[in-house]
Amino acid sequence: MIVSYITNLWDIVQNILDKWLVQPAGAIMEWLSGVDIMALAAGTVDFVFHLSLTHYLLLGALLFTIGLFGVMTRRNLIATIISIELMLNAANINFLAFAQYLGRPEGSVMAIFVIALAAAEVAVGLAIALSVYRHRGTIDVEQFHLLRG
Repeated sequence: MIVSYITNLWDIVQNILDKWLVQPAGAIMEWLSGVDIMALAAGTVDFVFHLSLTHYLLLGALLFTIGLFGVMTRRNLIATIISIELMLNAANINFLAFAQYLGRPEGSVMAIFVIALAAAEVAVGLAIALSVYRHRGTIDVEQFHLLRG
């Protein structure tokens, strides 16, 4: 009795797997065999390179505005550091957009310097945050007036 119940249950599981897993996977593989991957990738690359300088500058301006809003409104030091990073990355987008548009490498070199500056800024900012947190118990930016000598 139990053996027949287990075999019936096994047959049900096999039917479900075949109906919901194997057949759809076969249909997907059949569809993928007719797709030209290289043509699909070339179309994607064409789309990326059809973006103009204006698109990149608008993206940089939007990111810079979001970062500026974060710096002006946040009281937490970590959120302020993240907002400054966002502003620096917006500048990097502008540097790289102009480097691509003008065909000159100076924008790429400048972006690398900004990335190094951002890493140093994060290290110093987090060190200050840890020091203030150890002494004051908070990383509220409003409490930084207490750092005066």
